Amino acid sequence: MRRLGWRLLIIAGLTSAILSAAHAYNIGSNGAKWPGGVTTVYTNISGVSRSGISWADAMADAARQWNEKTDFTFNIVNEYRDPCFGYSSGQRPDYLNGSDFRTTQCGNTLPDTTLAVTLYFQEPNTLGSADIVEADIVFNANLSFDVYDGPLRNGSNGRAEFDFKRVALHELGHVLGLGHDNTRPAIMNARIGSLYELQQDDIDGVNTLYGGFNNCPNTALNFGWRNGQLAAGDCRVQQLIVGGSDTSFVDVYTLDITENKRLNIDMRRDGALHGVLLLADEKLKILSIAESRSGNCTPALQADVTPGRYIVMVNTYSSLGDVCAGLTNTGTYRLSVSYSTPGLLQLAGKQSFQGGVSNARFSGGVTRDGGKTFTNRVTPTQRFDVIGQIEIDPQHQGQAGFLVMAAITSDGETLVKNATGDFVTYRPDIEAVPVAERRVFSAIERLEVLKNFAAADINISSISVDFLIGYGLDSNPNELYFHQQAINLLVE
Repeated sequence: MRRLGWRLLIIAGLTSAILSAAHAYNIGSNGAKWPGGVTTVYTNISGVSRSGISWADAMADAARQWNEKTDFTFNIVNEYRDPCFGYSSGQRPDYLNGSDFRTTQCGNTLPDTTLAVTLYFQEPNTLGSADIVEADIVFNANLSFDVYDGPLRNGSNGRAEFDFKRVALHELGHVLGLGHDNTRPAIMNARIGSLYELQQDDIDGVNTLYGGFNNCPNTALNFGWRNGQLAAGDCRVQQLIVGGSDTSFVDVYTLDITENKRLNIDMRRDGALHGVLLLADEKLKILSIAESRSGNCTPALQADVTPGRYIVMVNTYSSLGDVCAGLTNTGTYRLSVSYSTPGLLQLAGKQSFQGGVSNARFSGGVTRDGGKTFTNRVTPTQRFDVIGQIEIDPQHQGQAGFLVMAAITSDGETLVKNATGDFVTYRPDIEAVPVAERRVFSAIERLEVLKNFAAADINISSISVDFLIGYGLDSNPNELYFHQQAINLLVE
């Protein structure tokens, strides 16, 4: 991880002449990209081509081709924005991606061999790369354009008449962060040719640049504890974001959120690791950062999240600087992942012993205030309840059956609640699952997994436990319906 810096201006273009070769799907501008893999382009260039197709329609069609075939998204707005605003002395950028024909490159000479240029504003980001914050396209008004497919052709005056849409397609590749590629068939070749649609090399380039968390090995993260280590052989930030200058190690986790909640992630050092926590979306757009600070070198991250998949990154500084003196860029750690929400947590992933299908829905949580709010984290002396709720499959309502409650501790021990209300060790190889309660099922069944309990009552000061709840029918006692996502309890 690196700190923010200054803004850059970069220029890229398409030419009618051959330029020097580059490697396949060249990632341009040192891995610079749009945060989140999305930006808005304003396509309303006035005028109509000789073939009767408007420049605005051709521009929008080019943007849609990138949308349909790659992981990047252009939001297309049929309005005009001046591509040269912000490039004159004393002006600031408007952060709007405009395009138009010009006889000059915003005041600078446009050679006859240059068909168009893309002008960037970039801002360095926290991961050692750069975020593109504006990209404008200037088409060379000194040349002749039309809109057509197939080989390049001349106009009625015998001069070269260039296909505007393939030029726009190329320049939009620069807008989203690609450089030139002269080694394989590609729209992003530095010289215009007979290709008029995106090629596989163009598509692969974008999907690599915006590949997100899949550029590194990643692991599913659940509520509770997760032990890890930053060490030689790990993925590096430079690999993760496909560019930039940060070669520090990074561990990548995915966290699926099913409803609105307050998310808390604490990182505790087992050694001398100088840690940083980052929360991002699937496109690696950074949403929150927790840094080590002098005197408090155990970062803690907090964020309000909505349903979706999130990426949690454990990183360190590529240069230690003067904070947390004596710490290192490698070492072991433990994450504590907790949440708070006003309602029970919806528990994902339906399971059954015999592969049966059920439309039941499961939810649960830990409450310290009688059900007003729910969390999964308590202190050893805090009293709490663990509550489960099952919305019984309509086909099973009114039938006699049984409820099962299980607990899996962080050291791998499995306990099951018996009919007297005690959690006892369960050995599935030699015994049936103990039944906690028997009922004739209503539409909703509420379960008291633990009631008015404190970990200190049984001399526990620190533990992570996953609870599972399920039900079965007396008519088929060997089948049990339950969930995959656990009700986590974190005592710290």
